[in-house]
Amino acid sequence: MAHAIIAAASKKRGLGIKTISAGLFADFEGMLAVRAARITCDKYQTPMPHFVATHISKVDLSQAARIFVMEQKHVSLLLSNSSLPPERICLIGEFDPMQRGPEIVDPMGEDMEAFERALLWSFAGLHPQLFGNDS
Repeated sequence: MAHAIIAAASKKRGLGIKTISAGLFADFEGMLAVRAARITCDKYQTPMPHFVATHISKVDLSQAARIFVMEQKHVSLLLSNSSLPPERICLIGEFDPMQRGPEIVDPMGEDMEAFERALLWSFAGLHPQLFGNDS
């Protein structure tokens, strides 16, 4: 869902940003994205480009300028399972001009309303810095 949010915001702003998505939990590799995420993204016209989960170990992040995650625990998982330098990993919420906190609660395992809250929080908080070179 984070991929859909960032890709939609990038497109809306006319930016040529390549967005890729990967999960941190190997157990979900190859599984279809949860129904609540697909429905929520469709409802708010942020279509999910990929419906099948890909584990982070299967993605080449060597050229990625920034890696965005929703929660601090995702930062820790990413650092412990990759050779990425910590300065390339950011919490999406750090770019929230409304300063509601650095984390977006990951709705994984929650109901449809939780997915909507996460998506709407993201839309309200996406800051132009998210897509620039400034941090």
